[in-house]
Amino acid sequence: MIKSKYISDVLELLLDGDDNGKAAKSQIPFLSDINCEYTNGGGVFISFSHSAEIVAYRLAQDNIVLNGVTINSPELEIGADATVFLTNGIIDYLEIWSFDGNYPNHELTNYTLKQAWKDSLGRVINENK
Repeated sequence: MIKSKYISDVLELLLDGDDNGKAAKSQIPFLSDINCEYTNGGGVFISFSHSAEIVAYRLAQDNIVLNGVTINSPELEIGADATVFLTNGIIDYLEIWSFDGNYPNHELTNYTLKQAWKDSLGRVINENK
């Protein structure tokens, strides 16, 4: 189970686009966020572990990259974006990268997420704590 509301929200929007994203969304209940590796100010990599049941939801395509969610927060001067990587058809890790190279070394609790890819629904999630 993913403990972080922030990470869950990012994945919710990222996996709401093309057929691969929508199919990968069914993997979320079988994920756990196990490691956050903050870079030297630029962003964060979130690694996931998987329960055994996830293999039933493996995508046919091996390696997939899905992006197009922008992140705004008072802690980010000009924002960030998020990209999810699937390896062997299973969600592997999430990368969040600050546009100006300055990302805090903790999880955001006050943020606005927006779908920003062409022809997206433009869904937005706001969280203000």
